[in-house]
Amino acid sequence: MDIINLKNKMKDIIDLLQKKRIKTVGALKQGEQHQLSCLQQIVNNISGFNSQFWRIGDLGLYETKHPINIDSLNGDFVAWFDVGNENFPTEKQLATWEDFCKISPTNMKEMIIEGLTKLSRQMDLLLADIKPQYGPVYNPKAVSRNAKKAIEVMSKNNRSIGRQAKSIFQCTSVVIPKQDKSPVRFIILNFQIGRHPYEFEAVLCDSVVFIIGENSGLWTRLDWDYEFNVSDFNIATALHPYWRQK
Repeated sequence: MDIINLKNKMKDIIDLLQKKRIKTVGALKQGEQHQLSCLQQIVNNISGFNSQFWRIGDLGLYETKHPINIDSLNGDFVAWFDVGNENFPTEKQLATWEDFCKISPTNMKEMIIEGLTKLSRQMDLLLADIKPQYGPVYNPKAVSRNAKKAIEVMSKNNRSIGRQAKSIFQCTSVVIPKQDKSPVRFIILNFQIGRHPYEFEAVLCDSVVFIIGENSGLWTRLDWDYEFNVSDFNIATALHPYWRQK
């Protein structure tokens, strides 16, 4: 499907969703509060395709004009599609975004906790500081301590990822990287844990979540095109040894 046909298809979807939205809002005004979740889903879908919410930014990324509600995170965040030299996301990127938005907040939280658990185990095995080529030095003990604290707090409360205390887990943005050559789907959450200014990326690779330091294998670096967006992608070798979690 070419870009023109894809945009026409998106316009038809938007028109249909707008009609459903009007009907749902009317139902809400009549007191049918059970329609609220339906309305939230519709708004999220519209924000995923409507140019009213998205633009081509200065760096050539297809990005949100303002933070938008993302159902799976249950909060408002900025998001980017890395569209390369194109002016619109690919069908695979759109499908990845749609599937991500459909994940329930509860399941999303469980996935992140699982990723943090693997991260803390990996950090406990390291004896020396992690010194990336770029960015800050990571202290394994501090990373593990922050991860375990986040796991403890998040496991006990009923808050979604987007509603956690910033001192525990602060999601900052969502990225849909290039993935036209890869056999799997990727989506990335940028976040911080604890009060120490460490930044991390939770990479959702189909049904697997792995967490890496913000400066390791970034989607904006050349590493992505050589290690991730490749036909023979291998999760076991794509990551720097520091971040290879069992």
